[in-house]
Amino acid sequence: MRVDPEVDEMVDQALAMVEGGDIVTGERILTNLLNKHPDIHTVQYAMGTVCAMKGKHDEAIAYFDKVIEIFPYFVEAWFNKGASHQKKLEVGETIRSYQKVVEFGNPADDFVCNARDFVKGMEEQIHKETGLNLDVYLSAMDKFNEAFAAMQNREWEKALTGLQKVVAMNPTNTQSYGNMGICYAYLGRKQEALAAFDKALELDPNYELALQNRKLVVSLEEGEKLSNTKFESVDYYKECAFKKKSLFRRFLE
Repeated sequence: MRVDPEVDEMVDQALAMVEGGDIVTGERILTNLLNKHPDIHTVQYAMGTVCAMKGKHDEAIAYFDKVIEIFPYFVEAWFNKGASHQKKLEVGETIRSYQKVVEFGNPADDFVCNARDFVKGMEEQIHKETGLNLDVYLSAMDKFNEAFAAMQNREWEKALTGLQKVVAMNPTNTQSYGNMGICYAYLGRKQEALAAFDKALELDPNYELALQNRKLVVSLEEGEKLSNTKFESVDYYKECAFKKKSLFRRFLE
């Protein structure tokens, strides 16, 4: 990790300009510094902070990731990374970032207390709603994300295998059953598709997407595969984040 007090002073001046409302000048200074000193973590951090202030959270996260690559114990970068993921309602990334804040930060600092309270609140709510501890929940979420990506790539067998692992860990994951129904339908396994939709509706009788998708499958012959029909699938964990947004946005509103 390279430290340059002169560069750090310029970074502080640029951030002061941004916070004072002169975003254009401050960002220009930081861009020049970044071109000259991409290996200095404070420059990367400042650019990430500006992007976050502008609502460009994907860009902000990329900068914070670079900071952490250079200096893994930079607590403020972990916190701002978590806050950016939180704005995007990305549950797992938020929790894991805030866990690092708690691990590396000073327990007396306000932002560390906020991160700790957030993780504790999510852990309690997740256990209340699913019966799962946080580690199992996050592991199931990782498997869901992999399966969801496979669905988007139309890799139905791979997606189905992943979703089956998810419901084995989290049997209350309604949308996984709905997405399993979609996979079965594209594989020409009508009865299994209907059974998956029925399980989703058993857990949530008002699950509209499962109702809609089930109607499409009913008209198929056994063994008939869907090819061009547009199905709607759901990213379960982001959906849950929307439902929990009063807690999920707690430290950002």
